[in-house]
Amino acid sequence: MITVNCLSHWFGDKQVLDNLSLTVRDGEILGLIGVNGAGKSTFLRLISGVMTPTEGDVWYDGLPISKGETRKNMFFLPDDPFYEVGMNCRDLFNLYQTFYPGIQRDVFDDLIGFAGLPSRKPLSSFSKGMRRQAFSAIAFAIAPKYLLLDEAFDGLDPLARERFKGMVREQANRGCTIIISSHALKELDGFCDNYLVLSDKRFISPDHVAAKISSLVKFQVVFETEPTKVMFEALKLRHYQQNGRVVTLIAEGDEQIIRKRIDALQPILVDRLEIEPGEILIDTMEELTRGGGSL
Repeated sequence: MITVNCLSHWFGDKQVLDNLSLTVRDGEILGLIGVNGAGKSTFLRLISGVMTPTEGDVWYDGLPISKGETRKNMFFLPDDPFYEVGMNCRDLFNLYQTFYPGIQRDVFDDLIGFAGLPSRKPLSSFSKGMRRQAFSAIAFAIAPKYLLLDEAFDGLDPLARERFKGMVREQANRGCTIIISSHALKELDGFCDNYLVLSDKRFISPDHVAAKISSLVKFQVVFETEPTKVMFEALKLRHYQQNGRVVTLIAEGDEQIIRKRIDALQPILVDRLEIEPGEILIDTMEELTRGGGSL
């Protein structure tokens, strides 16, 4: 179990995280959502022991993160992991074998082979997605008790993303406790056991996010001639997308009032659509949850 208690952090006189507390159960996959710059990477570096928080404590099964035994049971995969110039997949495995003697070579070889990664070509010649898969293979070959993943889906193609999700779920089923960050809620929706939004230095609870989403309504509207966004200025828009004469929008407020204002624009078709949490853009989520209740 991971326990974070009253964690705050400053860079000089700038506070980036404010009084964060959470508990992650054994075998749980926790999604951490926030726009770029919200502090997700800083939070993961703090709870992994890479950085020391200005205030607060981090515990793993009752032991502080500073204990060597705790770090042996944890693997942190940052957004842009370090590798030496000229290093290839084999070199990468040998490097991590120094720190994790129990790492499984057969698992690593199988994973890079399945991903089609050349074992002897330098990592610097790989795309970001290929490097991500190489480091993910390291993580799964280590099979740690705690796995911290920063922007884990960045650079992966759709097939690799689904394969990666399956492997993460398999690790959780074996008792691994996982925190995975993303700037896109749609990547984590339906995959994580729980999620938190990091906004304005603090956590926003899932219940608060759900309450906000319930105040929204989504319509697809078709016009005879191409409209402009200014036509919808009477609505409190949270999302707006236009493709020629077709507008898809999400607005906040009373559904009947919103529909009357749309009808007043004399569209030729109005269709009420259901909102899925995963389709809410993270910048919209940031606006909705800013200043909301914390855990």
